Amino acid sequence: MTTDLAALDPRHPAEVDQGLAYLTRVLRSLRVAPAEREAAAMIAAQLSRPGDPVRTMARVGALLTPYFDKETPRALREIEMEDWADALADLPDWAIERAAKWWKSADNPQRRKRPLEGDIAERCRIEMRAVRAARVRARSGWAGTEAPEDRERCSPEAAARAMRAAGFSPAEDFTGPKRFGATETGQSATDEQRGAA
Repeated sequence: MTTDLAALDPRHPAEVDQGLAYLTRVLRSLRVAPAEREAAAMIAAQLSRPGDPVRTMARVGALLTPYFDKETPRALREIEMEDWADALADLPDWAIERAAKWWKSADNPQRRKRPLEGDIAERCRIEMRAVRAARVRARSGWAGTEAPEDRERCSPEAAARAMRAAGFSPAEDFTGPKRFGATETGQSATDEQRGAA
């Protein structure tokens, strides 16, 4: 995947799917190599590019066509389209396309309602979760994803010394699990201690 990064084209749904799958895999990984970080940053940048305004308005027009009221004056329609353009200006075409398709799909219980700009913008943010997460991870420096340093294993003698220094008795002093409550004589440990005192 990293060799195909320069060719990733957000206009092709299959390539968007590949890019999102790569980001999701890298974000779930506990160890991310520097090359993977760079690849994730490149993919996130490519998938974050704002869409073409003409294409965005064409998509919005196609989305709203079933909901248009023919008696609404043209001037109001133009103002409404400006609102849509402002709301979706920073979003990529692929996310707008997916959000519009989702709105009309059976997965959306409100599909019979006319969408507002905020509805589609919100769905675009959902579609872009992996991209946003990758950008946040990149800003944070991918903290916690470096491979841990290889350390030499501790010898048994060194481990025993460390345990003694911490106040633990050596393993040869181990007589089995400690029992709490009644002992073999039927008395509790506190009764035996009182009798010894």
